[in-house]
Amino acid sequence: MAASCPSVGYLQFLIESIGLRSILAEEAIRFETFADNDLPRDLDDRSLWRFCQANGWVLFTNDKNNDGPDSLQATLHDSWHVGLLPVLTLANQGRFRRELPYARQTASDIAEVLYGIASGEPLYRPRIFVPGHHLDRP
Repeated sequence: MAASCPSVGYLQFLIESIGLRSILAEEAIRFETFADNDLPRDLDDRSLWRFCQANGWVLFTNDKNNDGPDSLQATLHDSWHVGLLPVLTLANQGRFRRELPYARQTASDIAEVLYGIASGEPLYRPRIFVPGHHLDRP
C-alpha cells in the first residue's frame, strides 16, 4: 500500500492499536510513503496511480478533486478495469484526525480491504471510500 496523504503514520499507529498489525504482516502488507520511494510530493495523480499499479500497491489518499486530465478521477475513469487494484479514499480527513472511534473504524476497514486483496478476493470498483466501504460483488 502506498499513501499520498499525511495520515499514514497515524493509520499505522491505529492498526497497531487495534491489534491488526500482525495479521497484515502475515500477508506481507506494509505501508509506504512518497518519501520511502523518492517520489516527488507534487507528482500528478495519474503518474502516482500508474506507479502504484506497476508495484502492486493500493493507493490510500484523501478525497481528490476532478481537475484536469491527470486527476485521480479522470485516471480511474479512463484507465481502471476489473483486475486492477482499487484506490482507498479517506472519506473525511477531519473526522479521522479528531474522532478516535471514526479513525479506528477507518483503520479496521482498510485492514479488511487489504487482507481481502492479499487473499485473492476480487474487487469490482476503482475506488473504495473508508470508513464504511462496501465491496461490490457480482
